[in-house]
Amino acid sequence: MDDGYDIYPFLHGGKIYNLITAIDLTFAEVRLLIDHLEKLQAFSFTEEDEFMGPGKLFSIELNDIVYEVDVLGYEIAIYSREDRPDELTE
Repeated sequence: MDDGYDIYPFLHGGKIYNLITAIDLTFAEVRLLIDHLEKLQAFSFTEEDEFMGPGKLFSIELNDIVYEVDVLGYEIAIYSREDRPDELTE
């Protein structure tokens, strides 16, 4: 892709996911992210999805890192990966 994003097929839990990202992620991060998305039922199609249209946006915090992702079927677009901001102290 010419916009800096690449597509990476990733086998996890007997399913093949397509990761679309310009971010370098570890295998452990990807597995953790997919497992968390499974718990959120991000890969399930619901009546609300039919009404709202394709894709589901998620902001997910795992291990003090915040990921912004979009899920459509088994395609996961990962837009950002940032350290969680420190809490303000007085």
